[in-house]
Amino acid sequence: MPSGLDMQRGRRSSTIRDVAALAGVSKSTASRAVLGQGGVSPENLDKVMHAIEQLDFVPNQLARSLNASSSTILGLFLRHTRSPFYAHLAGAFEESAGERGYQVMSLASGDQPDEANLRSLNLMADLHTAGLAVAAPNVDPRTIRQVASRVPLVLVGQMGQPSNPGVPYIVPDPRAAGTLIDHVVSLGHRSIALLALSPEQSPTQWARISWMRDELEHQGLLSGFERIEVDQDLTEVVGALHTAGVTAILCPSDWVAFDAIAAAGRLGLSVPEDISITGYDGVPPFDHEVFGLTTYRIPVDAMAAAAVKLLDDRLHDNHVDAGGILLRGELIVGRTTGPVPARSIAGRI
Repeated sequence: MPSGLDMQRGRRSSTIRDVAALAGVSKSTASRAVLGQGGVSPENLDKVMHAIEQLDFVPNQLARSLNASSSTILGLFLRHTRSPFYAHLAGAFEESAGERGYQVMSLASGDQPDEANLRSLNLMADLHTAGLAVAAPNVDPRTIRQVASRVPLVLVGQMGQPSNPGVPYIVPDPRAAGTLIDHVVSLGHRSIALLALSPEQSPTQWARISWMRDELEHQGLLSGFERIEVDQDLTEVVGALHTAGVTAILCPSDWVAFDAIAAAGRLGLSVPEDISITGYDGVPPFDHEVFGLTTYRIPVDAMAAAAVKLLDDRLHDNHVDAGGILLRGELIVGRTTGPVPARSIAGRI
């Protein structure tokens, strides 16, 4: 009998070469996609996932786990792998999982339509992962509910979903961003602006920024609230805020903070002598002193460890509290914030 013959179906079992051929990609690309190793474009990943479904393909390593009494594989579904945050989270999750005897299979959404997210998550469930950690706030709550009914699931880096109250989550405490407000206020700033991406782009980020907006309004310090787009040129925004008398801009991420600093430079403004700017995330390499960015470092390692522990507790029938785990990070004071400019103090006298 030929090697690889499926006794029950009377045909040869599919191989990774079959998947690659059907998907129209190289064998190495198909292997990376199956193993969740990254470096695969969203388009090719989608092709490979379709081919796997059509061929009913199960990788050898995963097939062996199906014969075990219990799986030792945890799934990690990321929004994408381009940003330092998600790359750092993936590494920390793998390390924490390894300490508890688990292996990790990871896939990335790449901001694909939710139909593709559902296929990817169902594939991970079909391969008998013991549990799933979803670090992709763009996934529709209905998809989360459907997949969570099949396999233990936790949300990482995003707030809980009202429609899925039974799904635990781990997220940075949005109120901890108040340390950024306290910092610039301690430097004398009384005219502060917030930049924000849309809630559709980043719902968790929006929850934090909304809390900061309410806090600044309560203290009578909010002088500007600007909705921005990803990769937007911020020259006009920063210029308008500076002209309006804003002395400090709090940005929703380190990437946006760097864009704002670059915009200030194009306007001939000095940071922090003319205007102070802060970021948020504080993950390597942007937390390095060579950048000098004042930011808030979110506890990525602690988030990953908490997610693995939650999954492990659920798999061993240990008690897991409903709701979420809020974790606090730390303020990093760099060179991008300083005392309120003298002209602004003179203007208030």
